[in-house]
Amino acid sequence: MQLKQQYFIIRSHKAFWSLLTLLLMTLVLHVFGVLQSLNTPFLSLFNKLNSVQATNVTLIESANLYSEHDILLTKINQHRPKAVIIFSNIYLQPQEHLNKDIFYPHQDSQQCLPSIANWGGYNITLKNLNSSKCIAIWQRIFPEQTNVGSKLINFSLAPHALPKFTSERIISDDILSDQLKNKIIFITQRPNEYIPAISAPKLDTYFNPAYLHAYVAHSLDTNTLINPLDVQSSTLLHLIAIAALIIIYQRFSINLSLVIASILTLIWITVGYFLFKLRFILIPVGEFIFITYGVLFWIFFAKKWVEEDNLLNIIGNIQQRMLGRYLPKSFINQSDPWDPILILVKQQLALKRSIFFAREEGDHRLKEIRATNCELSHIQEMRRDYQRAPYSDAIKQFGTVKVTRPFFKNLPESESQYLVPLMYAGDVRGFWAMTVEQNNAFDEGAFTHNVNQFANQIGELLFHHNIFLTQQKNANNIITRALTLNIQKPLSQRVKHSIKEMEQKLMTLEHVFNQVGSASILFNLFGHVIQTNHALENLAQKLNLAIFDITALDLLSLVTNMPIDTAKGKLRFVTLHKGELHLPVELQDEVYILAVRTINASDVKDSSNNPFEIGGILFEFINISDLICHLDDPSKLLQQLTVHQDSRVSH
Repeated sequence: MQLKQQYFIIRSHKAFWSLLTLLLMTLVLHVFGVLQSLNTPFLSLFNKLNSVQATNVTLIESANLYSEHDILLTKINQHRPKAVIIFSNIYLQPQEHLNKDIFYPHQDSQQCLPSIANWGGYNITLKNLNSSKCIAIWQRIFPEQTNVGSKLINFSLAPHALPKFTSERIISDDILSDQLKNKIIFITQRPNEYIPAISAPKLDTYFNPAYLHAYVAHSLDTNTLINPLDVQSSTLLHLIAIAALIIIYQRFSINLSLVIASILTLIWITVGYFLFKLRFILIPVGEFIFITYGVLFWIFFAKKWVEEDNLLNIIGNIQQRMLGRYLPKSFINQSDPWDPILILVKQQLALKRSIFFAREEGDHRLKEIRATNCELSHIQEMRRDYQRAPYSDAIKQFGTVKVTRPFFKNLPESESQYLVPLMYAGDVRGFWAMTVEQNNAFDEGAFTHNVNQFANQIGELLFHHNIFLTQQKNANNIITRALTLNIQKPLSQRVKHSIKEMEQKLMTLEHVFNQVGSASILFNLFGHVIQTNHALENLAQKLNLAIFDITALDLLSLVTNMPIDTAKGKLRFVTLHKGELHLPVELQDEVYILAVRTINASDVKDSSNNPFEIGGILFEFINISDLICHLDDPSKLLQQLTVHQDSRVSH
């Protein structure tokens, strides 16, 4: 039953089917030998590292074997070799009076050598030595070698360590007897160089096939044939390795997983080499390394695939939750920064006319941008060079200057015109020209001070907006985006944007909650404090209350001097009936109204986490004494409350 439940859980996950696909694909490729060629580089490496210099095999090449055949055999037979194998395209007649261990692998002689099959791109697999159709030469020479199966030829013998002689030296007796005595001698016709090279480790520069059989003889003579793992054992190892790697890679980050994969690569190579050297066993090192990195990248992309789906779901959920919650763009993200600046000025300053100028990038010219209570054509000053007066005067002043020369057209005598630069950190972003109607209440000093403060803030906003636009322009360059894999907006940026919106909303709500005058604290039904505001923290400090160590029941009983049983009844009423309590409380000579109410659980939350579908119990201390102190005439409030109470009683 438990296994069935586990199956129902995992079958709905893409990761499960992805890993199952990886497992089946790897096993199929291994069983059918598709990955076998990955092992050949390591077989060649192990043969090079395990170099052998001694052998009982000798090779003799003749330029004209047909005419030199008899004399070569006579000369060689004098040194009592262990066996002589003659390679010739034409059938040569054996000499009956010579050593019987002279073999002619030819179809007419009924003597044969076992075929050598392909293994991973190399011709190195030695088939069974026995044959029912001909006399098996290796069986005659090595009768103790009864079953070699499908073993691999050992190429540890260095090519230069294989004795090689020409027929001329043998005929002229230019050779030591020990170089031929008890040796396995191959006599072969010297091949033409247009014959394809031998496909085997260390022999890729040789053309004579007798070299390959010489290594077969050396492997049989030294009993060093290589045993590759059988399909069953290697398949089991593949399963164990894949299962272990799937678990390991999921526990670590991609960077640490790459380190682990590199260490495992060294381990595979080291273990493979020592098994080859000491036990003549070849494990599929290349396949294991392929699996090591294949599983790593498969896990990486599978996790990315799942994470991408999860991120898309998160983005969708956030957008759904934020639907209907208005979030104005920040100033930096505005496509046109001048409209919000215009609204800011309209709300705060009583200006008769107002015109904003922006600096043209890379130039000292200005252009009109926005106007309030006038038109852009109302400017009489035609010069737009901020290096000249009156603009240069405002820059030198670092603030507002009164313009005495004509600047606006049709300017009444009651209006004065002013100019202020919009600059920050020495960077001039524009200018702000304005007029103000002077009257008896007009204070020019206070006016210029206020305008300077607004101009400084506007200049800083424009400076940062310009920096943001420049960075965005550089980041949105098609070459930069292509080289940073950012052609399409990554999910991470979309998630950051969604989270940023939620953070903005959350921070706004928290800030508002902290600025609320009434001291508020929210408990969950398990007695834990969920949220407090600054007013509550200040109140707790005055009362020496450890608010995070008390429960809702403790707080209610403490501030109202209510018996515990009574307080429990009140909280039970609030919880079960979702009612409200309003109780008068006096704390340190100040009168409070304590409002206790429940907060409904959010519909997007799991209701199982909130008993009675209640998200918490809110305590709100409303300081009546403080409110009355801030009123100009507290008696009016008391009178209104008395009238309101009498009205409620009469009804």
